[in-house]
Amino acid sequence: MPESQYSLAEVAKITGKSEKTISRWIKSGKLPAVRQGTGYLINEEDIPLKLAADIDRHTYIQQRLLHYQDDGDTSAKKSDKRPVDMQEILGMANLIANGQSERSQVSDNLSSMLEKHQSEVQKIIKEQNELAEKYARATYQIGQLEERNRFLEESNLRLEQKITLLPPPEQWKSTREELKEARETMRETEKSYQQRILDTERKLQEITFQKELLQREKEELEEQKEVLKEEQQQTQTALEEEKQKGFWQRLFGA
Repeated sequence: MPESQYSLAEVAKITGKSEKTISRWIKSGKLPAVRQGTGYLINEEDIPLKLAADIDRHTYIQQRLLHYQDDGDTSAKKSDKRPVDMQEILGMANLIANGQSERSQVSDNLSSMLEKHQSEVQKIIKEQNELAEKYARATYQIGQLEERNRFLEESNLRLEQKITLLPPPEQWKSTREELKEARETMRETEKSYQQRILDTERKLQEITFQKELLQREKEELEEQKEVLKEEQQQTQTALEEEKQKGFWQRLFGA
């Protein structure tokens, strides 16, 4: 037995969705379909329905389609009704035919009947206008809901695509462990650097202290050098004076 196929409009009736929604499902790949001329054909098993195991899928689909046909016939029958009291019109026609009523009385009765039917017609027109206004508001709301539904479907599709790009849970676990090890390594490295900074600061202090000591020693050496230089000059002067003295003066000290 070949598998049944249904048009886009029939699938919309079966699922209770709009034809635009079914068309978006087909274009996005969510609903498999076969191109048929300017439309699509959808296999019975691909129609998105959530049914219990004891419900026959084919029977349920046929009942849904039959339900929509019955609704269409009922609305057609309701539209054929007319707010006309046929019994009253026939009674007036009999009175006129049998000569049981005067022309003025018949005219008055017909006028009252026409006024009555006119008020009923106006009431029906008013109700139809109210229904048309409600239908327009409902159509606008349905359009907004369909637009919102389309936006949600696109958002859901983007989220599903992003989810497929995410790594599996096992990889997340290993990544978390690697991050934990990297944090521990960074802490140890930071402690090591801090210790090295402290050691360097201590060495710098020692070098500065030694530099100050060397500077003081240098200043002392400069002072000693000045003293030695003065002593050397005094010695040189004494030698020059001794050279200028004669032999007897050096001998006797005179």
